[in-house]
Amino acid sequence: MLKDKVENTIKNFSLISENSKVLVALSGGPDSVTLLHILLQLKEKLKIDIAAAHLNHMLRGKESERDENFVKKLCKDWKIPLFTKRENIKEISKGKNIEAVAREVRYRFLEETLKKINGDYIATGHTASDLVETVILNLTKGTGIKGLRGFFPKREKIIRPLFEVTREEIENYIKENNIPFVVDSSNLKTEFERNLIRIEVIPVLKKINPKLEEAVLRNTSILREIEDYINKEVENLLRKYLSKNKFCIPLEKLKKMEPVLRKELLIKAFKTITGRTLSYKKLESIENVIKKKEYKELKLTRGYVIFKDQENFCIEKENNQEKEYFIEIKEFPSQVETPIGIVEFDLWNGKEEGFFIPYKEAISKGIVVRNRRPGDRLSFKNFSKPLKKVFIEKKIPVKKRNILPIVQVGDKIVWIPGVYKAYINFIPNEKQIVVRLKSGNRSSNTRKFTQKES
Repeated sequence: MLKDKVENTIKNFSLISENSKVLVALSGGPDSVTLLHILLQLKEKLKIDIAAAHLNHMLRGKESERDENFVKKLCKDWKIPLFTKRENIKEISKGKNIEAVAREVRYRFLEETLKKINGDYIATGHTASDLVETVILNLTKGTGIKGLRGFFPKREKIIRPLFEVTREEIENYIKENNIPFVVDSSNLKTEFERNLIRIEVIPVLKKINPKLEEAVLRNTSILREIEDYINKEVENLLRKYLSKNKFCIPLEKLKKMEPVLRKELLIKAFKTITGRTLSYKKLESIENVIKKKEYKELKLTRGYVIFKDQENFCIEKENNQEKEYFIEIKEFPSQVETPIGIVEFDLWNGKEEGFFIPYKEAISKGIVVRNRRPGDRLSFKNFSKPLKKVFIEKKIPVKKRNILPIVQVGDKIVWIPGVYKAYINFIPNEKQIVVRLKSGNRSSNTRKFTQKES
C-alpha cells in the first residue's frame, strides 16, 4: 500500500518523468532507506535509473563511519551505484550554525554528483511528518505564507516522493519488509529545536488529532494555491514596474492593493533589486513610509535607497540618482535629451505651438538647458519666489524636481515644462524661437543631458 501511495504522489505532483536518472540522498536512516527501496520496486514501471549518494559529515565519530559503511554494503547488496564523500563540517563551519552549514555542503555535494552522472532529479526522504515539524517550527518563530506551507513536493531538481507519507507508515514498512537501517543518535537529543518538536510537541498535538499529518497536508495544499495566485499577481506587477536597477510603482496603486499582495510585492521587488531578504521589521518600516504624507526616504541596506514622493514609491540603487546637466544651445533647430523627454528648439514658422523666446534676446544672452541649482528663483510680474517653494506649492515629486529641464536665457529662468513660464511679451512681427517638450527617440543632432558643458 505504501508503494502505491508513493506512486500516486509521484504522479499527482509530476515528480519524475520517464527515462530519467534519479539520485537518492541516502543517509542510511529509515526514511532514505525506505525511499530507495520503494523506488527500486517502481523502477521498471517508472522507467527510471537509480543511483545513491552519501555524505559523511564527520560529526559523530565512529557512528558516522558506521553510517558510511552501512550504505556502502546496502547499495552493494541492492546493486545500486553509490557515490560517497567526506567533509569535516565542524572544521568548515568555524562558529557558524553547524546544521545550516551541513545542509549547504550536503546539497552542494548532491548537485555536483547529479551533474557528474548526468542525472535529472535528487530524491530526498522528507516525509509528511517532516513537513509538520517544519510548519510548527516556522510558526513558533513567526512566519508568513511561505513558512506555513512548508517545503514543496518538488523544487527545481529536488523531489520528495515521500511527501504524503507519515513516519508511522515508514516504520511499519521497514518492519513488514525486514529492511535494515541505522539510527542517528543526534536525532534523540532535544537540545535541537526540530527534535524537541518531534519528541515532545507533536505527540501532544496528536492526542488532539491523531491524523495531524493529513490536516497539515490539507492546509499546506490550500496555502500553496493561495501562494501561486499571489505569485502570479506579483510577477505581473514586477514585469510592469521593475527595470534593471529600479522598481517604481504609482503610490496610489500601491496603497489600494490588498495588504497581503502589497507585502509580497515589496518582498520580491526588494529581493530582486538588492539580492537580499526583507525582514518583517524592515517590511514594517516600508509600510510606515508608504502611509506618510510627505516625501520620505529609507536606507535599509547599503548601496540602495527606498523612497516615496507624491506620485511614486521606488526602490533603486543609490547611484541611480540623476547627474547634473548643463547644455548650451548654439544653433537652431536643436534638441536636448533630458530624463523626462526631448526639449526642442526651433525657429518659429508661424504655426507651431509652444513656449516662445525672442530670437534677439536668445542670441545676445544665450540659452541653456539644465537641472535645478540651489538658490534658483522664479520671476513673476511684481515679485520673485524660490523655485523650491513653487515645486512644493505645485506638489512636484521630490525626485522629479532634480530631473526637470530648466530653460534659462542669460541669468533668468524662463521655462520649466508643466511648472513655469516667464512673462515675456510676444511680438508677432519679430523672429521667435519656439520651445517644446516631447517624448520619443532622439535624432542625430540631439544632445544627451549627461554631457556636461560649460
